[in-house]
Amino acid sequence: MEYRSTAPTGKKPKKVRYHFSIVFFAAVIIFGVMFYRYMKDTTLEDVLTQDGEIVVPGASDAEKDEESGQEEQSQNSDNVEDDGAEDGVNPIAESEAVSDEYLQSCVFIGDSIVYGMSSYGIVPASNVYASMSMNVTKAETEPVETQYGDITILEALEADIPENIYILLGSKGAAWLTPSEMYSSYSSFVTKVIELCPDSDIYIIAVPPVTAAKETSVESPVSNSDIDDLNERMLELCNNKGIYFLDLNSYLKDDTGCMPAADAENDGVHFKYSTYEKMVDYILTHTVDGAKS
Repeated sequence: MEYRSTAPTGKKPKKVRYHFSIVFFAAVIIFGVMFYRYMKDTTLEDVLTQDGEIVVPGASDAEKDEESGQEEQSQNSDNVEDDGAEDGVNPIAESEAVSDEYLQSCVFIGDSIVYGMSSYGIVPASNVYASMSMNVTKAETEPVETQYGDITILEALEADIPENIYILLGSKGAAWLTPSEMYSSYSSFVTKVIELCPDSDIYIIAVPPVTAAKETSVESPVSNSDIDDLNERMLELCNNKGIYFLDLNSYLKDDTGCMPAADAENDGVHFKYSTYEKMVDYILTHTVDGAKS
C-alpha cells in the first residue's frame, strides 16, 4: 500500500528578508538628525556638567565690562543731570533768602493758582504763563495770554528762554483725573520744557493741599492722599530729569495733613492773599541761587 502526503501542494509563501545594512543606515540618519537638532537648541551651559549638576561658566572680563557699560547707558537715558539737580538735592532745602528781584528772572507756569499770582500783583503778568481753565492735560496745547500774544506755554518759553522756570499744575483736574493720568501728561510737558530750555533752572512746585472741607465736599471732592501720590511721582520725575522739586505742599499743611481753612478761599483750593505771601517767602528761601550764596 502506498502512502501519500496529505500536505497542501500549493507554493510556500516567500519570507520577508531584512537587509541589515539598510536598517543600520536608516538608524544612523535618524540619530544624526536628532543629534543635530539637539545640539542646535542646546547651549554650552546645558551640556557642561559636574557631578550631575549644570556648570555655568562665568562671564569673561570683556563681557562684564560690556554689561556694565549697557547698564550705565540705560541709567543715563533716564537721568538728565548735566548742569541740573544733583543727587539728593530734592526736595530743595531751605537756603539763604534771595531778594525780591529774583522774581523778575522767573516765569511761573500753571493753572488758576498761578494765575492768581499776577491777579494779586505778586509778580508781573508778563512773568506768568497761566489761565483759569488750564490743567495739566492741556498744558501743551491750550493758548494763554502772554506778552507775545495768545500762544501756547511752550511757544512762549521758546520766545523767552527764562533764567528760572516754576511749574505748578495739578490743582485743576485733581477732582476728576487720577494721579497716574496727571503724571503722564505732566511728564510729557516737563520733558518738552527741558528740551526747549536746557540751560534754565526748572522747578516743579508740589501741588498744594486742599482743606478738610474740600475733601468731604459733595461737589467735586479732592483727596489729599491723591495729591500726595501725585507729588511723590513729581519728586521722582525731578530726580530722574535732573530738575528741582519745591515741596510747597508740606509747608502749607497743618497737623491733619490739610490746608488750614484760614489760608484758603471758600472753595477750599485757591489761596488767600496771605497764602500767596507765604508761597513767595518759601520760594525765595528755597532756591539754588540761595544755596550757592
